Amino acid sequence: MQVINLKGLPRLPHPTGLNVKQVYQTEHVHIMNLTLQAGEKSATHPTPVDVLFYCIRGTGKIEVGDEAEIISAGEIVVCPRDVVHTALASEGEEFELLVMEAPTPAK
Repeated sequence: MQVINLKGLPRLPHPTGLNVKQVYQTEHVHIMNLTLQAGEKSATHPTPVDVLFYCIRGTGKIEVGDEAEIISAGEIVVCPRDVVHTALASEGEEFELLVMEAPTPAK
């Protein structure tokens, strides 16, 4: 059994400076921990695989294509492959997500 402590994971270098940590990766799934500061937004982009956003804490908006939802802890948003998406933290609080890509995108 493997136990992963999110707090102990190192922050990855990210071109936009976002706080991203790699949690787990196999050929079948890639899981990252993303923490956005109050008001911070990730880049809008498509991904060639399905993406799930699981909110660990905070409140924020997930945009998938032309749709947007405000989510909070315990909620999941599903984004189909090749659809543009982004995450935006609400003002006044951090927004922490697990971002899961399946299968792992080819590099």
